[in-house]
Amino acid sequence: MARGEIEITHAAFETMASDKTVNYLRDLLVAVGVLRPFARWHVLRRLRHRQAAGRLTHGAISGARATIVATARFLTWLAEHEATIHTARQADCDQYALERPGQAKSVIAFLAWTARTGLTGDLTLPTHPKTQPQVTLSDQERWDQVDLLLGDDTIRLYVRIAGLFTLLFAQPLARIMRMRADQVTTRDDGHVAVTFDTVPIELPAPLARLVLTHLARRGQASYASTPDRWLFPGGIPGRHLVTENVRSQLVERGIQPSDARKAAMLQLAAAMPSAVLADILGRSPGTAARWAALSAHDWAQYTAQRATPPH
Repeated sequence: MARGEIEITHAAFETMASDKTVNYLRDLLVAVGVLRPFARWHVLRRLRHRQAAGRLTHGAISGARATIVATARFLTWLAEHEATIHTARQADCDQYALERPGQAKSVIAFLAWTARTGLTGDLTLPTHPKTQPQVTLSDQERWDQVDLLLGDDTIRLYVRIAGLFTLLFAQPLARIMRMRADQVTTRDDGHVAVTFDTVPIELPAPLARLVLTHLARRGQASYASTPDRWLFPGGIPGRHLVTENVRSQLVERGIQPSDARKAAMLQLAAAMPSAVLADILGRSPGTAARWAALSAHDWAQYTAQRATPPH
């Protein structure tokens, strides 16, 4: 339903198994009926427009899902406080933001929609401005860690590759563990590319060799099965590796994944425009823009610079 593959209708629910999960979701949608047109005519419509324009990314899908979930939680909170979206006052919004500061921002789009459609007045949810991320890993330390993972054969191969995806491409470990094998492709010229979101990235030769070796070994699992769709299959058939498995081994080698990812984001944000960064790494435009600002590079003239013939 969040992806627009199934309509949010009673008829759709009639085709599903009548279990606890389905019944709960159906009752919830009925109870917060206002959520249905918002999801369909605002959130899903925006996704379809992005898809038609060829700009639909995993980040956009995840953001849409988070918006719908956050809106449902907000409406449930109102019901628990004997209010509805039609009777909600600014004081209710202020109280919600006070009680759940981490969830308030995701409801802003919903309140803007209710104001445009006349369901409410101009309600707002106060949010705390995001603080700038702290980058504690120096560029030299980052490259030392890259060298360690490229050259130390005593570290498990999948740990080396996952760590390098974090150090070089600022990918969160949880997202790396969910990667599919088909996100890695070998081109006709022999170069290896990985697609983290929508744009393939050519891997440097040392990392490409590690990835190809890993792909050739994926079938050597402790269970007999058909080739797994995960790039990092776990010990249970059909499951990918858990994040903690890799994180703990990296920490043992002195590599903190969170610090590594932030250092990589800072370097990448300084090397390319935020719009390009968002498409390549699968990050939201807002996140990419904040990192661009932190890197102290202004790419506002990027298009003009590319249009100007080089000297």
